[in-house]
Amino acid sequence: MAHQDLKRTARHWGSDPWNSSEIVFWTQLASVQRRLAMKECGKPDGNWVDHILETYFTGRLPLQRCLSLGCGRGRVERQWADRRAFVACDAYDISPNSIAEAEVLATEAGYDGINYAVADINQIELPSQHYDAALAVSSAHHFSDLEHVFAQVASALKPDGLFVLHEYVGANRFQFGARQREVIEACLHLIPTEYRMLRASKRSNTADSPKQSQQRDIGWFFRRTLDKLREGTLLSTAGRYWRRHRAIAAGERPVKETALPTLRSVIAVDPSEAVRSAEILPVLETLFEIVEYRPLGGTILQFLLADIAGNFVDEAGEQLLEILFQLEDALMASGDLPSDFALIVARPRIGGSAMRGD
Repeated sequence: MAHQDLKRTARHWGSDPWNSSEIVFWTQLASVQRRLAMKECGKPDGNWVDHILETYFTGRLPLQRCLSLGCGRGRVERQWADRRAFVACDAYDISPNSIAEAEVLATEAGYDGINYAVADINQIELPSQHYDAALAVSSAHHFSDLEHVFAQVASALKPDGLFVLHEYVGANRFQFGARQREVIEACLHLIPTEYRMLRASKRSNTADSPKQSQQRDIGWFFRRTLDKLREGTLLSTAGRYWRRHRAIAAGERPVKETALPTLRSVIAVDPSEAVRSAEILPVLETLFEIVEYRPLGGTILQFLLADIAGNFVDEAGEQLLEILFQLEDALMASGDLPSDFALIVARPRIGGSAMRGD
């Protein structure tokens, strides 16, 4: 990745786009969290961290040293530290702001065994047979050099070490196939209008957010206009902006009209976003044996609920969510749609290839 792109990625994640007091994302909903817990470990009140520790590391805790790649603000390391799962953990991220905050939060919690550092994971060099466990939680889909990173992890793990990924493994840059796009957009327009209402102050997970736009310079607007011209979406985007502006001016909440980002919109927000996400499993399988693979869904829900998730907290909203849950599960079970997220446990192997066991 070019130096300028690295700076943009670090700046994007330094602003902590996931840290919102509003319910904006699908995973902030309690019903979605229970659903994910069932898929992660079979218990609605459980979680993947306890599942991993109890299933694979019972009798070995605390582990002498762990590794966390793309650690962000350190939530996962603190979760493992809460359970006294390790003596020491080395954690890396591209964002200096994220690392600084992670250090503060770890210190405030009394955890002195977590060693944070800023690093470009794509170029990381790790010591051989040094770690008992390596973690990539919502981070591997940002790695452009998967071959190098996974080879480093395989070499850095001890003979009985494990690589744990909790990841988006769907289409690169969120450019889904025709069937998935059709289902997501159809679901959006089936939802009653009051559940598709945006808040004027709410951020967006695409480059089309008015709040984000206010923070951009003229050069950025020029580049984005050219992007829209190349994509052939300039008129539709302008119309969407106008309708949103008109609703806000009238004291009304605008309606979410589309669920899916364009390729250039994704890159404009974060050049590393889902850069090779669809290749995570194939590349992983050249270096690791997949010990456990749990599909977590999100195929419909991630983009469908983005920026409107907070509307689904009443009784009718919960009923709508249950319908969406059943639809996503049925389409995945039939093979009509893939699972875009997965919990994966893998161990290094030498040579050959391993098939994923579902």
